[in-house]
Amino acid sequence: MDPLDPLSQAGTHLPLAILLVITAVGAFFGGALITALIRARSELGWFKREEE
Repeated sequence: MDPLDPLSQAGTHLPLAILLVITAVGAFFGGALITALIRARSELGWFKREEE
C-alpha cells in the first residue's frame, strides 16, 4: 500500500483511541459505583457494625 494512504495512517492510533474510550467509560461507572456505595453507607446505614 501507498505510505500516504489515509487508512494505513488512521489504523496506527486506533487501538490507543479504543483503549482511552474504554478507560473513560470504566472510570465513569467505577466512580458511579463508589459514589453509590458511599451514599448508601451514610443514608441507609450500610456496613455498620452492631455495638454490643
